[in-house]
Amino acid sequence: AREFRVARLTVKDPGIDAVIDRGGKLNLLLLSTRGEKGEDKDERAGTPSGGAEPASPETKIIIEAIRLSGGKVRFRDRTTDPPVDLALDRLQLTADNVTTEKDRKAKFSFSTDVHRTGGVSVDGDFSVDPPSLGAKVRVKAIPISPVQPYFTDKVKILVTGGAVSAEGDLSVDAPKGRPTNVAYKGKASVNGFSSVDKERGEEFLKFATLHLVGMEAGNAPRKVFIKGIALTDFFSRIILNPDASLNVQGIVAKGAAAGDNATAKTVTAPLADATKPVPTPVRIETVTLQGGAILFSDRYVKPNYTASLVEIGGRISGLSSEESRQADVDLRGKLENSAPLTIRGKINPLAENLFVDLQIELRDMDLSPLSPYTGRYAGYGIRKGKLTFVLNYHIDQKKLNAENKIFLDQFTFGEAVDSPDATKLPVRLAVALLKDRKGEIVLDLPVTGQIDDPKFSIWGVVWKIIGNLLVKAATSPFALLGAIFGGGEELSYLEFDPGTTALPGTAEGGKIGTLAKALGERPELTLEIEGHVDPERDSEALRHLIFRRKVAAQKVKELARGGVAVPAIDNVFVAAAEYPKYLAQAYREEKFPKPRNVLGMAKDLPVPEMEKLMLAHIPVTNDDLRQIALDRASNVKERLIGTGKVEPGRIFLVEPKTLPPEKKEKLRDSRVDFRIK
Repeated sequence: AREFRVARLTVKDPGIDAVIDRGGKLNLLLLSTRGEKGEDKDERAGTPSGGAEPASPETKIIIEAIRLSGGKVRFRDRTTDPPVDLALDRLQLTADNVTTEKDRKAKFSFSTDVHRTGGVSVDGDFSVDPPSLGAKVRVKAIPISPVQPYFTDKVKILVTGGAVSAEGDLSVDAPKGRPTNVAYKGKASVNGFSSVDKERGEEFLKFATLHLVGMEAGNAPRKVFIKGIALTDFFSRIILNPDASLNVQGIVAKGAAAGDNATAKTVTAPLADATKPVPTPVRIETVTLQGGAILFSDRYVKPNYTASLVEIGGRISGLSSEESRQADVDLRGKLENSAPLTIRGKINPLAENLFVDLQIELRDMDLSPLSPYTGRYAGYGIRKGKLTFVLNYHIDQKKLNAENKIFLDQFTFGEAVDSPDATKLPVRLAVALLKDRKGEIVLDLPVTGQIDDPKFSIWGVVWKIIGNLLVKAATSPFALLGAIFGGGEELSYLEFDPGTTALPGTAEGGKIGTLAKALGERPELTLEIEGHVDPERDSEALRHLIFRRKVAAQKVKELARGGVAVPAIDNVFVAAAEYPKYLAQAYREEKFPKPRNVLGMAKDLPVPEMEKLMLAHIPVTNDDLRQIALDRASNVKERLIGTGKVEPGRIFLVEPKTLPPEKKEKLRDSRVDFRIK
C-alpha cells in the first residue's frame, strides 16, 4: 500500500558535516541515488520501452514521534572566499505526528546554539502537503561577522561586531502552483554593531542597539508595518575625500552595483510595457533616535576641516506611504557640542510624491573652524564670527519653496590666503556693505524650483544668489546699499547746477541724508568723493557769475560810502532800474580795449553791448574749473560730517583724474561721484 509508519525515531548526539563545494553542491545531497536530471536509475531501467511510465500509488509516511538530542552540525560553504563556517551545537528536536498526508499538521519544537554565542528556538506546527509552517521563532545574539563572506565583496566595509536577535510569529504557506506566502509578526534587533572602512581602516558606523517592535510584514497582502524603531548610541563617520567623493558613495562595490543593474535590466526589459507595479504599503509609527553622533571630515579642502554633530536625538512619528499622511519630525543635536540644531515639521518620504514641510534651525555656530573653506574660495580665512540660520523648506508635488534666513554675528575675515580657486570678487567689501553697526549681517535667500528638474540644485541656487551679491558689491555697491536703505544706484552721485558749488536744496534730506545713514550703519565702509565739472557749461556759468559780481560790486561800493551795512556780494540785489548805472560803472573799470570815438575816448554803449564785451573778456581757466570741482567735493564732505553720523576719518577727497567725469547717460557732468571702499 506504499504506507510507512514509524512509532518513534530517536537520534542521540548526531554529528553532521555539511559542506557546499566550490561548484555549489551540498555533500549531503550527493548521498541520493538520483541522477543529474533527477531521475531514479532503477525506475529509469524499469520503464517499458516505447510506453508511458505506469502510475504508482501515493506514498504515505507517518512518524508518530521524533526525538533528537545533543547533536552538532558543522557547516562550511566553500563558494565564498574565505569560506563561511558555522557551528550548530546542542541540537534539540521534538516532533509529533509527522506525516506526508495532505492537510495534516505536525507539532514540533527545535532549538540549537549557533556559533557558540547565539541561539535559535522554533516552536509550532508544520505540514508536508502542502508545505506550510506556523511557528514561534526566537533568535538570540546570532553574530553577523561569521556570515560576512556572503557580502564582503559587495560592500567596502568590514563588520567588526554585532549580533541579531528576534522574537515573533513566522508563517509560511507554499500551495502547489501558487506563490509562496510569508508573514512575520514580532520584533527584531541588532545589538553592538560596529564596522570600519576597509580602505582607510577608520570607523564607519556603529551603534549600541537598533530595535524594531510591533513588526508586521508579509506578501499576501504585501505590507510592512512597524510600531517603533529605536536607534541608540550610534556613531557615523562621513568623509569627503580628496577627489570630492563621499565615503558613503563608495560603500557598495562597483562590481556589485553593476551586477545588480545588469540583473535589473534583464528582469525589467520584458516588462517594459507592463503596468506600473503597486508599491508596498509601509507604515512606521515612531522612529526614535537617542545619543547619536556624526563626525564629518572634509579632506578636499586644505587644511582639512572636521566637525562633529553630537547629542542627536528626537523622534519621527507617523511615517506612511499613504499620500494623505505626513509624519511629525522633532530632532535635535549640537554642532561641536555647543551650537544647538533643531529640525521640526512634517514629512512624507515614503509616498510616491515627496512631501516636506520642515524648519531647520542652527544657532551660534562658531565660524573660525570654516577658515579652510573661505581661504580656498574667498581668499581669506575667518578670524571670528558666529552663524545662525533658520531654513524653511516646503516640497509638495515636486515643487520647492524655501526660505533661507542667515544671520552672521561679528563675522570678520582674517589673513589673506593664496588660493588659485579664490574668487576675484571683493568679498571684504561685500561683507562691509552687509555688516551693520552692531557687527551683524542678515541675509534672506529664497529658493524655488522643481526638484524633478535634473538641472535644479538647491545649493546651486543659493551659491548663485551669494555670487550675485558679490558681483553687485563689485559693480554696483550703491545699488546694494540702496536695496537696504533706499535710493539705489542714484546714491553714487550728486548733481550740481552749472557754475555752482552749493549743494542742491533737496540734498540734505535726500541723497546726503540717506548716504549718511547708510555710512553710519556700515562702520567698516569708507567713502571717496571726487568732484567734476562740465567744461563748457560750468565755464559759461562761471563767467556769468563773475559778471554779476562785478556789477554788484559797484552797488556795494556805493552802499559802503553811504555807511550802509553791506551784505555778502552774492546776496546783493541789483534792481532793474539801477542795473544800467552799475553796469556802466563796472564796464568803465574793465581794462580790456574798448571801442572809442574820434577823440579817443571810450564810447557809451548800449546795455547789451557792454554785457557782451564784459563776458567776452572774463577769463575762465582750468584752475578755476578745478577749484569748482574741489569746492563741490568739499561741500559734500562738510555736509556729511555735519550730520554727525559719519566720522571725518572715513571720508576722503579724491583729486579727479580729469575735470570732466566719465560720461553717463542722463547725468550731468557737473557733479560729484562717490566710491565705496
